[in-house]
Amino acid sequence: MRLDNVSVGYKKKIIVRDVSIEISKGEIISLIGPNGGGKSTLLKSISGQLSLLGGSVYIGKDDIREIPLKEMSKNLSIVTTERITPQLMTAGDVVLAGRLPYTEGFGLFSENDKKERDKAVKLMKIEPLTGKYFSDMSDGQKQRTLIARAICQTPDILVMDEPTSYLDIRHRMELMDVIKGLAGDGMTIIMSLHELELAMAVSDRLLLIYEDGNTVCETPQNVIKKGLIKDLYDLDDKMYQKVLTYCSIVN
Repeated sequence: MRLDNVSVGYKKKIIVRDVSIEISKGEIISLIGPNGGGKSTLLKSISGQLSLLGGSVYIGKDDIREIPLKEMSKNLSIVTTERITPQLMTAGDVVLAGRLPYTEGFGLFSENDKKERDKAVKLMKIEPLTGKYFSDMSDGQKQRTLIARAICQTPDILVMDEPTSYLDIRHRMELMDVIKGLAGDGMTIIMSLHELELAMAVSDRLLLIYEDGNTVCETPQNVIKKGLIKDLYDLDDKMYQKVLTYCSIVN
């Protein structure tokens, strides 16, 4: 994926501006920054959910605005912070819905679709939930199911907005292992994270999004070396030292 001078926002008001970055196959990019800085807006825009206010996003050589929706769904899947409310669907049904881009006109699932569902279910360790109605599950169980659905889609690019939302510490750590495994198999991961220590540990590069709409993309090592976290979150010296200590412990 390539972002070429991308600007995003709402109603012609730019929130994040002039982002240019080339993302390699199998790379993990994490968006970090203060609340309200535009991380979600950028993710929705590069995945085609919101119109760009400037620039272009390419998957391979193709501008995403010219890729048919069904083909786009095969190339890219997304996990958002918005909650879906499927009626009378089990967790297994929700995960299998990730295969809809591959079905023909009647929406019938093949044996291969079911195999991909089973792989995603196993990867996210939600086998005991497959027969449970989605509406009856906890928020954490729903989140793991929605991530499994996105994985079941077998995209080249997986975009996730705060994927650790609602997850306890065990499931957060397990998700990071899943993400590293997917990237190792060649899937590109672009996600926003509030947990700085997780972003530092799992990412190849961090995209820092500042409150003024500017961005910086660096490796985790350079982010620490250049002291970028202090300005990004407007930390005083004491707070910044605590952050450095904590990040050094978890890494």
